[in-house]
Amino acid sequence: MEEKIKEAKSTLSLIGLGCKTISIFGFLLTIIYSSILFFEKENKDIYYWGIATTALCSSLSLGALGSIADNSKKNRALTALLVETTNSASPITLSKEIEYSDLNEDN
Repeated sequence: MEEKIKEAKSTLSLIGLGCKTISIFGFLLTIIYSSILFFEKENKDIYYWGIATTALCSSLSLGALGSIADNSKKNRALTALLVETTNSASPITLSKEIEYSDLNEDN
């Protein structure tokens, strides 16, 4: 049972991994772009800094989306494991049938 729990916790989403990878590349390219823009003396326009800020925020958002996808897949695997173990539990059988009596019988 512990092996199944460890397997469920280590589940990774391919889409989540892809989002994180693209996010890292976008973040690095934005840092490179910003450093080139910072050391360039003639182009200090706010428009270029807006592009850099937008690219950085987009990269971070994509990384967050990848984390959400990974956590969602882990939660789905753990929930499926919980349902499987709950359904496989043996039901309690009653040895004696419950008899229903009339409440007004004593009157």
